[in-house]
Amino acid sequence: MFTHPFSTQALEASQVAARQIFDFYTVLPKFNIDLAVALLRQENAKDICVIQLSPELKYCDYFIIVSGFSTRHLHAMANYMLKMYKHLKEEGGPHIQIEGKETDDWLCIDFGNIVVHFMLPETREVYELEKLWTLGPYDDQLAQMTPQSLPKDFIFGLTPNSSDHLETRT
Repeated sequence: MFTHPFSTQALEASQVAARQIFDFYTVLPKFNIDLAVALLRQENAKDICVIQLSPELKYCDYFIIVSGFSTRHLHAMANYMLKMYKHLKEEGGPHIQIEGKETDDWLCIDFGNIVVHFMLPETREVYELEKLWTLGPYDDQLAQMTPQSLPKDFIFGLTPNSSDHLETRT
């Protein structure tokens, strides 16, 4: 029997291609920050802000804050993210749900190491989560206020480790 000299190479190449196709459909990507941002971009989220939180906070690794064009858009993005997470989650992974379904302007999903906030632009301006989570305990407006103008129960010097000895204005 006669064999063509390139037949072995062609067979090996086709086997490699078949393995790559099989791997693509059977080995699912892990749900991580890169995939979350890619999914949000795919759903036309606007003003995507990713904040890496300090390890001392022990809450999550990343906060993602995105804006949507409408209430319907917010719900569509959140439902798509939840659907993709459920499709990609590992066996025994935590049960995840959308928080704030009854609201029109703010939804949130806590994936464990990633928390995603879906907000209308007006709501995002009001709550300023980016400012809250990036500035930490320091706030320029607060620093400019006199102690007498603050509420009596206002707490000074609050840090992640300072809950034992809180100091209030006297």
